[in-house]
Amino acid sequence: MTFYTYDYLKNSQSNWQYGRIIIISVLAVVFILFLIHYLRNRMDIKYKDLSIIVATLLLLVLAMQYNDFSAIQSSSKQTGQITSTVKQVAKRLHVRPKTVSVNSTNVNANLMVKTPDGFYRVDYNPAGTEFVLERVELNSQSNIKVEEAE
Repeated sequence: MTFYTYDYLKNSQSNWQYGRIIIISVLAVVFILFLIHYLRNRMDIKYKDLSIIVATLLLLVLAMQYNDFSAIQSSSKQTGQITSTVKQVAKRLHVRPKTVSVNSTNVNANLMVKTPDGFYRVDYNPAGTEFVLERVELNSQSNIKVEEAE
């Protein structure tokens, strides 16, 4: 069973999104530079061809970004929900959030929490707005793996 730390949950989504923003920014700057060179030297069509190629790449990356936007937004929302749950669990158990790990990256019905005090199961109400912590004993703790932030 794999558990994810609070820091891992906070950092897992942001790095990937920043990479895409950097790629889009670099392509936009390169496109603008080639377009400026073409407008200055209208006889030299290599800059026109290069600006068309870069514009096509830019549009392709933007289309992929737009296509993944709803998935990224949903993932960020779920990550925000699970980090909020980790904070609430830590507050109820009087421990720091950094010492709490969960077995899922999104809120679900089978959520387990690993703390320095032991393992807990999180039972949500039907609306999903409140939860109850129930202490549990695991049969085998040898196959537990904790994913931490890099």
